[in-house]
Amino acid sequence: MSIRQTSALLVLGMVLLGSAAFAADKQKVIVGTSASYKPWAFQKDDKAQGFEIDVWREIAKRNNYELEIKLGQFSGLVGMLDAGEIDTVAHQMSITPARLEKYAFSTPYAYSYYDFFVKNDSPLKTKEDLKGHKVGCWLGGNGEATLRAINDKYNLGLDIVTYDGIAMENEAVIGRIDAFWQGEIKTKTVIAEQNLPLQQLNEKLVYETNAYPFRKDAQGEKLATEVSKAIDDMRADGTLSQLSMKWFNVDTTQSTEK
Repeated sequence: MSIRQTSALLVLGMVLLGSAAFAADKQKVIVGTSASYKPWAFQKDDKAQGFEIDVWREIAKRNNYELEIKLGQFSGLVGMLDAGEIDTVAHQMSITPARLEKYAFSTPYAYSYYDFFVKNDSPLKTKEDLKGHKVGCWLGGNGEATLRAINDKYNLGLDIVTYDGIAMENEAVIGRIDAFWQGEIKTKTVIAEQNLPLQQLNEKLVYETNAYPFRKDAQGEKLATEVSKAIDDMRADGTLSQLSMKWFNVDTTQSTEK
């Protein structure tokens, strides 16, 4: 082997070692989400897709993270976070007073109202009309908590049916439930995409601010700070709005609370 060949091999080896060291330096971040919450997060062709996934890919790119998406049932994601199986939850998670006490949240990345939805030909037009009727919501999340609070506050006597991984839009269309309580942006996007005979009651009793929760330890606080910086930069340069328009055809990244 010539001196030139030897030198070339040494240079190549140094490049490969440098690349390996660079890869080893990457921080791995495991993000938990659902496979059935389209268009926020869902699985198609064995790949995780949706607004949350695109947002996190951009966050990972800007922070040089090694990103792993871990799928689970929505009702179990918070437990996975608490157990250290994931670093955060990407599933339109709401900031609530109770969660703020327990988790370090990133800066908000999305906003939307919760509302009731019924079939187009339904006689139910107001929340009072829902009294005694079967109403669906997502199990274990802020949707269930707020629906139960509304039920108590207005003495509606609802027959609350919880779901975890089943599209409530379809459940309402086929008549298994009379109405459902879900995020406005998600529901209206699905209705438009699938041309479903559903309509919104426009009660808009709950406004939701979404952010990413992290455990309140040194690692979690560090991630919350880094992720917040990336989200702020994405909002400033228009990336966040572009991703929202891609998935929802509306900008859910700016607060519109009335």
